[in-house]
Amino acid sequence: MSLRTTVFLVVALLGGGLGLFYSGSSTVDFTNHLDRQLHPVSCSLLAGLQESSLLDESAAGCKAALFSPYSSFWRDRYWGGIPWSLPAMGLFGFALALALWGLVTRRGHEVAVSVGLMTAGSVALISSAVFFSIAMGQLHTVCKTCVGTYISSVLLDLGAVLVFLSAWKDRKAAGDQADRPSVRASWIGSLVVLAELGLAVGVPFLVYRAALPDYQKYVTQCGTLKTTEDKRGVLLPLTSGDPAGKVPAVMVVDPQCPACAAFHQRLKESPWFDRLAIQIAPLPLDKDCNWMMTDSMHPGSCLLTQAMICAKDRAGEVLEWSFQHQKEFRPIDKADRPAQRIREALLARWPEWKGCLDTPETRIALTSTLNWAVDQSLPVLTPQLYIQGKRLCDEDTDLGLEYAMTHLLGTR
Repeated sequence: MSLRTTVFLVVALLGGGLGLFYSGSSTVDFTNHLDRQLHPVSCSLLAGLQESSLLDESAAGCKAALFSPYSSFWRDRYWGGIPWSLPAMGLFGFALALALWGLVTRRGHEVAVSVGLMTAGSVALISSAVFFSIAMGQLHTVCKTCVGTYISSVLLDLGAVLVFLSAWKDRKAAGDQADRPSVRASWIGSLVVLAELGLAVGVPFLVYRAALPDYQKYVTQCGTLKTTEDKRGVLLPLTSGDPAGKVPAVMVVDPQCPACAAFHQRLKESPWFDRLAIQIAPLPLDKDCNWMMTDSMHPGSCLLTQAMICAKDRAGEVLEWSFQHQKEFRPIDKADRPAQRIREALLARWPEWKGCLDTPETRIALTSTLNWAVDQSLPVLTPQLYIQGKRLCDEDTDLGLEYAMTHLLGTR
């Protein structure tokens, strides 16, 4: 084996090692959430080596990637699904081991090593390209740990291509030496290496699946509505259209609640959204209208709720608009009251509601909405979702959403 091939094997080894490090860090972050609680997420090119916090705003990109439906597969079968970083660990680990074996044994120029590294590098590079396009096109954000994986994939594939070309020259230079493997032996060796690659990717998946606990007993035991009837007539439709044939659901939201906006987006992206006839139960966590609050958690949400009441059948449109403009409507400081800014923005968008926002009838309707929450003994928090009267657990509103919805609806 030439010095040139040795150097290129080191490049492939470095790519495999870095890829194993970053995919392993992502897998650890994912599995930490399997206790159905929130945990800090590593989001750095030095992932796992720096302290992280739940309040770390720089980790927003990694959180968006982790909680998105693209971070794992088979989410309807297993709580959270199987993270894509898990087979990535197997892939990079295999490349690392194969490159190391080629270096130690001085047989890195053999066909089997070249084929194995080329296959691993190509799969890694194509997968990284797909996930990068999803990050840019769907999530509109970048996960720093994922960037580390992308760089590792490029490094691994570059090393694999260079090893392939250099090893071919090494074999050609060797000519008809007696110790040169036959063509048949080379092909058999290549098939063995590819089988080992399959095992490296498949075994972690099988072990992970076998180790997962049974979550079914948790997702259906988080309470129910006292009655699914809307005797006060306060529930508002989230979407227009005929609800016939759809599963009735009630979503308790605050239009100024960031968690509500994130949950609403995840729900829209799920395959069950179009099967639900969702009605909105506004619960503004704002002391200006909510006597259950001693302080305003989301100032300005009372006014937005009044706008939803004025909108009636278009309440979902107002809610979507509110979610899109949350950053603009947040208080600048503790003394800031954003109600005036919200009012101006509302009337600029829907001037026809000027005579409705502050009428006694609208305020009475808002009070009735809050009384409905009292009648149902709802916890004073948002978001909440009830499917046919059964509550979706708070712990299942992100990674466990698809799994929980599958069991609440009683179907896959």
